[in-house]
Amino acid sequence: MGVVKPIRPPTTDGRKRLPLRRPAKFQSPTAYLLLLTMLVLPVTFTRADDPKPAVPNSMIRGKVFGADGKPLDGAQVLAYHLATEETFSATTDGKGEFVLADLPYGYFDLAIRTAEGLYVADQVANVSPTGKNMVQFRLQLFSASTQADRRAFPGADGGPVGLARVIDQRMVGESFWRSPKGISILSGGGALVLLALTGGGSEPTASPVFP
Repeated sequence: MGVVKPIRPPTTDGRKRLPLRRPAKFQSPTAYLLLLTMLVLPVTFTRADDPKPAVPNSMIRGKVFGADGKPLDGAQVLAYHLATEETFSATTDGKGEFVLADLPYGYFDLAIRTAEGLYVADQVANVSPTGKNMVQFRLQLFSASTQADRRAFPGADGGPVGLARVIDQRMVGESFWRSPKGISILSGGGALVLLALTGGGSEPTASPVFP
């Protein structure tokens, strides 16, 4: 016995109704390959073991104030890159200003060396691939209330004598959409748009009624 297929009932006015039609899914291998590439690219771009090369436009610049609030001349600013374990240095001028240029992007541990000894910063600095970090310090000798902040600075001889408090820190000229996180968001959004345009998983649509 053959299989009996159900017959859709006619419309109430006697007109015939065509069967349901389901749109064909988009099966292009190229489209799915492009979708996979857009999803994998951000992950590859933001791998934790990237060498993080120096970028000409990336820098840390700022100003160092002594405990008396006056700009400190001749202080050595040290920046330890947490990813590559490299240390960069610069010396403050008569206005207490310094510039650390052509840095690899990422996080830096900071310290200030003076004739009194080493002052460790209470905050790290984050340098983006397209931005500049502006930071200002005020030096403070350790006291009973700040002993908990005493710590060693990588590669430095002897312990610190005080704290380099960050009194101002901000990013200047940073382009979020050119940073690794921005590229990840753009690529992921593009992948979702491509998936929507392929029409996969569409619901069946009813055919029009013809007389």
